[in-house]
Amino acid sequence: MRRSILLFLLPFIVFTYVVFLLSQSACGYVRATKAVKEIPFNHKSHMTKDYGIDNCESCHKYTADGRFQGMPTVAECTVCHDREGSYSGDKDTPKRKAFFDNYKDTDKPWTAFAKQPDLVYFSHKVVMTARYEDGRKKSRCGSCHGDKLNSMTTKRIKGTMLMGQCMDCHTALKISNKCMVCHD
Repeated sequence: MRRSILLFLLPFIVFTYVVFLLSQSACGYVRATKAVKEIPFNHKSHMTKDYGIDNCESCHKYTADGRFQGMPTVAECTVCHDREGSYSGDKDTPKRKAFFDNYKDTDKPWTAFAKQPDLVYFSHKVVMTARYEDGRKKSRCGSCHGDKLNSMTTKRIKGTMLMGQCMDCHTALKISNKCMVCHD
């Protein structure tokens, strides 16, 4: 009797385990829990030195439809960190970085922690340009991404953004929580 119950349950157990592994893999992709950061990056030094970078949009741009373009390409970094420049120099000039020599201009040696599933539409541009009647911005990058201004690494500062957190923010900023606002 025990043997027949075990033989009956074994396929169910194996199936459940396989589905669990596949779902973990899919969730890891969406949440980008294994985001790759091949090149070290210090947000604080880039934002506090007088390099002409005064906001996040200097490096993290938007596409024409308002979607986040993502991480900058090596070509965007080498505008300041000239491939033909000096490895040393004064403190006010960005130095040439040897690690860029291993990459093409189109490479992006970083991957983002945040990847939206296909059913979610999120426009950084819409959120970041929304203003109150008195002209103040409704949101700042740090609202979702944490204090990157003082971050000296590329590690995740805030945890995974869940839909409830997005809805709480929408409520606080008086943005509609209707499904079609974010879901295609």
